[in-house]
Amino acid sequence: MNSRRDFLRNAFFGLAVLAVPGAALAGVVHPGFLLHPLGPDAELGLGWRLAKVFPPFEGAITLNLVNEDGRQARVDLCLRDGAPKGPASTEQIDFIVMDGADGTSPMDESLGRVLRRLAATVRENEGADDGRIAKLSSHAVRAWAHPESLAAAATRLSPGAPQA
Repeated sequence: MNSRRDFLRNAFFGLAVLAVPGAALAGVVHPGFLLHPLGPDAELGLGWRLAKVFPPFEGAITLNLVNEDGRQARVDLCLRDGAPKGPASTEQIDFIVMDGADGTSPMDESLGRVLRRLAATVRENEGADDGRIAKLSSHAVRAWAHPESLAAAATRLSPGAPQA
């Protein structure tokens, strides 16, 4: 469960991102087009909602999902390279649940169903891509390039920042 301090830090981070001039973000993958019409706090079904969408960091777009019963999930949208690696995928994107497991353990069924719904939304939008998706990295490349960061991802919902 995130503390009040974590919530405020994430809220201020979001405001800081919005305050950055557009020219400074040139060349950055903006995840909004992939998730359209969904945004923060969008109800995804089965008690899950999209709590936060982070801009790309170390080759992936991070989503935080929260269930009404308090469960949380961090899902990284990575470039798909070959066969799908996560519980949901599109032609170009793999949905990787960052829970510290090796991908062989059973996953919460409701989360898997919600991720497949999200993948359907992304699939509809990825045709509008103008090369931004190619700036993401596959999960394998990220694991090789950022092993410490990905190992710690299971214990934090926000990419890049240490857990308080």
